[in-house]
Amino acid sequence: MKNIEVVLKNFSAKRIQLDDSQLSFLHEFLDLDKRYKPSKIFFKNNLEGSLYLWGPVGRGKTLLLQTICESYFPNAGRFHFMEFMQLVHKNLSNFSGTSDPLLKVVKQISKEYEVIFIDEFQIEDIADAMIIGTLIKSIVKTGTRIFLSSNALPKDLYKDGLQRSKFLKTIDFINKNFLIHNLIGIEDYRLREIAEFDSSNENLNNDASIKEFLERTFGLRTLNQFNFTINGRKFAGLGGSDKILWISFDDFFSSPCVGRDFIEIANRYEWVFINNFHPCNDDHLDKVRRFISFIDIVYQEKQKLKFFCNLELIKNLYSGYQLRSLWLRTSSRIHQISTKKYLQNLEKN
Repeated sequence: MKNIEVVLKNFSAKRIQLDDSQLSFLHEFLDLDKRYKPSKIFFKNNLEGSLYLWGPVGRGKTLLLQTICESYFPNAGRFHFMEFMQLVHKNLSNFSGTSDPLLKVVKQISKEYEVIFIDEFQIEDIADAMIIGTLIKSIVKTGTRIFLSSNALPKDLYKDGLQRSKFLKTIDFINKNFLIHNLIGIEDYRLREIAEFDSSNENLNNDASIKEFLERTFGLRTLNQFNFTINGRKFAGLGGSDKILWISFDDFFSSPCVGRDFIEIANRYEWVFINNFHPCNDDHLDKVRRFISFIDIVYQEKQKLKFFCNLELIKNLYSGYQLRSLWLRTSSRIHQISTKKYLQNLEKN
């Protein structure tokens, strides 16, 4: 029987205080785990033990399942859904020309992992729907457990998709054999963590601390510097994923970026994070103009934005004269979009 103190200690080490909804799920998982008896026989009808955690963005689904795996399942395989499907297709290619290649993939994955955690579970095309349906049913029957996180109820997966009727058996299988838990929560855990990050603390505004914070908050394995392409041009980023972009004020706004680039960023990323600010004057007019345009656009597009810097420094970033009237408006918007209330209102819209 698993001790709840183990996982609670790990949450505490991450400076995470669970809310009532998260604790409720944790207890429900431990009750499920007590009943689970792993099978040693391939395809024995032993299905209890897998779970499907769903709810709105930012409620802590990824963090909960990731920490459970870290606490109790040292050899768990953790994948973003797209990453998992890439692995499956690669393995299918390796078994091309053999009989039952998908069954071979099932045996390979089940032998390697006792738990498979698939984050951001979603179905976007019928080909993946057919493959993932067979995989889920076959893997679970081997005794390997599957943990899924999703923003949607099982019944809403692949909703209105082409030939969706072929996927309904998989939905029925999940409903009958998985623990399904709706992580409601009153507050957006991720938004709370981001809004309450102490940007005035210089000890926390270094790249290493920010990297650790973003990896923990968004459940990312590693966050490394990378080049990202916007409107056919490459820019340097400090880190990123399909949801977030972390850039340096000094580097990014020194590059020849324009309004349509900022619109593309706002449309592509859920969150943008910026650090490496420095005081500017009329010797930095191009950089300041770009930043003013960026703030106008992200404000208009209702982009979630976080500055890793003392807010007073950013509000007084520009001390020149030529752009003074424009900067007064920008400074006011910076103050507004940096508040927790503003971010919460974005979540409601």
